[in-house]
Amino acid sequence: MKTSRIKVLLLSLVAVLAIFLTACGSKSATNKSHEQASFKNEPTTTKHADVKSTILSGDGFWYLAGKINHKSNSGIEAVAFDKKTGKATMYNVDKFYKSYSAAKNAKALNKEGTVKYTFTKNKQNQTLIKLSGKLSGVQMTQTVTVKDTTKGTNKSTKLHLSGYHAVRDVDMDKTNVVFVETT
Repeated sequence: MKTSRIKVLLLSLVAVLAIFLTACGSKSATNKSHEQASFKNEPTTTKHADVKSTILSGDGFWYLAGKINHKSNSGIEAVAFDKKTGKATMYNVDKFYKSYSAAKNAKALNKEGTVKYTFTKNKQNQTLIKLSGKLSGVQMTQTVTVKDTTKGTNKSTKLHLSGYHAVRDVDMDKTNVVFVETT
């Protein structure tokens, strides 16, 4: 009698373990399909029309940072493009956020100013994004030249970022940056 109870108990444990492992396996497969679907919005080309439509789609909230795993004591510059007005509001944020509304809800948007933006092309057929206006009361013009596409995951926030490698030119001071959004 004791042996049959032990056998039933062991079989029950094996059955529960098999069900548990099956559920875990299907959950990770589901997560991967969602993960792959979210990457479909990534830029795949640096053609002028594609760059412009990509930047102005969604909430238009983009980051200018040194790299995808950027660390800085002074924060990260974020730009919220408004395609209706042709203006962009520039902010300083402490980290990458999933969206403009997430940064707003976290009260992390330190407004620097609102500028006009234009999209043009240079002689090499690269997209130029010109931002000009007053930031913190000082007249400013900067140009972001789109070079190629990039993507990756920020280690500290676990957010997937995609966008472009670019060169940022502020008053003849050129620096390599990433110009990215969360996807």
